[in-house]
Amino acid sequence: MAVDLLARVRAEIDGRLAELRPFVAEYERLLDASGALVDEAEAATVTTRRAAKAQASGKPRAASKPGRAAAKPRAAAKPRAAAKPRRAAAPEPGAAPEPRQARMGAGEQAIVAALEHGSHTVSELVVVTAMSGPQIRDGLRRLLKAGRIARTRREGRVAYELAGNA
Repeated sequence: MAVDLLARVRAEIDGRLAELRPFVAEYERLLDASGALVDEAEAATVTTRRAAKAQASGKPRAASKPGRAAAKPRAAAKPRAAAKPRRAAAPEPGAAPEPRQARMGAGEQAIVAALEHGSHTVSELVVVTAMSGPQIRDGLRRLLKAGRIARTRREGRVAYELAGNA
């Protein structure tokens, strides 16, 4: 019986790994792209600082590549007036106010993704998401408050599931 259980668990793990492999590859591509954008932004910042320094000193900016003309100095930007905050439309009398939905952070997204496969206890979520217990509990608290998940009982223990499954 124990061999059957281990074989079944191993098959589930192998299936899940095969399912997640494309997402890991996409994650790595996104990290590379993000790094390239950060490098590009830093290079643009350095170029902008050099141009501002040259403009302040009154010297024309040297072309960065042969054959390129020096950049024309831009007119100084006018400061903008601060925008006034807009008021939300007043709710109709007797209507229940709609709760404001905050964006989910990476931790909450990981918890929701794990709960898409069924209910989990906190300790199971720690293993599945590789997050710490306090991070899991904070994420669960926020998701419960937002109404995205529900608390349930499984085998006498508190578990959590997506709100639509309750």
